[in-house]
Amino acid sequence: MSDGRLLYLNENSRKFAGFNKEKSPFVIIGIPMDITSSYRPGSRFAPSSIRESAQYIEFYSIRNDVDMGEIGFNDVGDIILHPSNVEENLSRISSVISYFQESGKITISIGGEHTITAGIIKGTKREGLCLVSFDAHLDLRDEYMGYRYDHACVMRRISEYGVKIIEVGTRAVSKEEIEYAKQKGILFFTPQQIRLLGVKETARRIITSTQECKSLYISVDMDGIDPAYAPGVATPEPDGLDPTNLLDIINLIADKRVIGFDIVEVSPSYDTSGITSVLASRIILETAATVYKARSL
Repeated sequence: MSDGRLLYLNENSRKFAGFNKEKSPFVIIGIPMDITSSYRPGSRFAPSSIRESAQYIEFYSIRNDVDMGEIGFNDVGDIILHPSNVEENLSRISSVISYFQESGKITISIGGEHTITAGIIKGTKREGLCLVSFDAHLDLRDEYMGYRYDHACVMRRISEYGVKIIEVGTRAVSKEEIEYAKQKGILFFTPQQIRLLGVKETARRIITSTQECKSLYISVDMDGIDPAYAPGVATPEPDGLDPTNLLDIINLIADKRVIGFDIVEVSPSYDTSGITSVLASRIILETAATVYKARSL
């Protein structure tokens, strides 16, 4: 791999569950950026923590009847990032992501703060792209504490790229964000709505909303899940999704159009029991299995 875009990669000595299968359709990329976190920093340590947790989970997906132990993952390490320049980092992320997606790989990015998703989408072919984001927050502020590239603004920037966004798990918002969502027709589902509608109806509405999309990207901010299940996150919010509902929705909406997904906002120093990193590992496994099965049909 001599492409100059890979100069930003530092191969990590610890692989996701020990996997390093170069022929796997899935590439795992660590993106340890944690610059704009406003409450509980530390997500820069999540790629290492999630890789470690993955060593101890089973890799057969009962949901999908797929053995991810046979499919494997190609863990290419972490992107080398600037300690304080967010926009430079987004450029580096974009370069690495574009290389692997142009190579036909399905990218699995492990953050890091949610801001990294803007860099990922910049590196993705955006024509006809839809993004489904699981998150407690809409992240649609125009700026936050003087910054336009911030974890609270990431979906606003992605919306400005011309990408259609659907948000799931919403429960912590500002008036500005609600007004912007209404103005731009951004569909979002609160946990209360999901409980009333049910998983199947929620998924049906997401599928209907994305049926015109040529490709799909999935972003999982772990604070979309209730802190009872995922306490080790940067900005926890009560009254969230449970892991089963999140995985059920992904299982229903993810199809052969999925070109990548990410897991963001795990803050290991607040994850004293380690269950948040374990859950993140499981979400990676199950989402990859769902995508693999959809592409095999």
